[in-house]
Amino acid sequence: MRTGRSVVVVVAIALAAGCSEEVSRRPADGTASDSAAESGAVDLATGDGPAADLALADARTGDGAPGDSAPVVDSALADSAPAADSGTQPDAKPATTELLLFDGDNRQFTVADNGFHPLIQPGDTLPASNWLSPVDYYNGQIQIRYVINSPPTQVAGKLQVCFWTMGNGDGDGKNYFPESCSEQVSHSGVGTYTITKPTPASWWKNSGVPLDFTHPEWFLIRVVLRGASGCNVTTYNVTNACWSEWPLYKDMKFRVTLVMVGKGDTFSGWSNYP
Repeated sequence: MRTGRSVVVVVAIALAAGCSEEVSRRPADGTASDSAAESGAVDLATGDGPAADLALADARTGDGAPGDSAPVVDSALADSAPAADSGTQPDAKPATTELLLFDGDNRQFTVADNGFHPLIQPGDTLPASNWLSPVDYYNGQIQIRYVINSPPTQVAGKLQVCFWTMGNGDGDGKNYFPESCSEQVSHSGVGTYTITKPTPASWWKNSGVPLDFTHPEWFLIRVVLRGASGCNVTTYNVTNACWSEWPLYKDMKFRVTLVMVGKGDTFSGWSNYP
């Protein structure tokens, strides 16, 4: 507060409601996935297998975040108040629960990726060993940013980040389950794109089963390549596969950044991750 002036700023912040169920057991064999449109029937290790081994999410288009509230100025001092600074203000200092999970530039899909570019694999070093306690990231946020760098003629498409649990401890020897995916993010080529619904509790879940955030060391995290229609650019036997579109994306180079923010905290902003 400056001497002689009084400014009251009211900011309304809406926090996404998290899923109340944090960890549940895998359903019995034969349990159907949420819908045929949301699932595929493929084991990524073999290219075939029951749908429970891999079900790719359909689009969960996000709504834009609400705009900032305008400041309220004391009317008695309005005439003497200085003009608002029109320059860009720096983002807030990162919250104590904010952790950089992954940041990789010059990434590129390959034929070997088959539409699933790996970011984090089981055994990789993680910024925390438990993502549910003492800090709850499942009901917090995982902010995702994609920056497409080249080529300048890159056609439009979609990108998506998915998590799989590998070696889930069920004793059945099956991998790639549970599985959960963020929303698909549309891009128009070179540029920067971010998700609008960053709370993992609200993401699509294979058969409705959430990931076990107490064991992130089991996670496989990948970027999924999708065409402009949302089709999966892969040769795997999944719903709505479109490997014929591979030539449109084989030269695309991009950066992807994932930041975790604990429940109750506010993301500090992408300017803190230049």
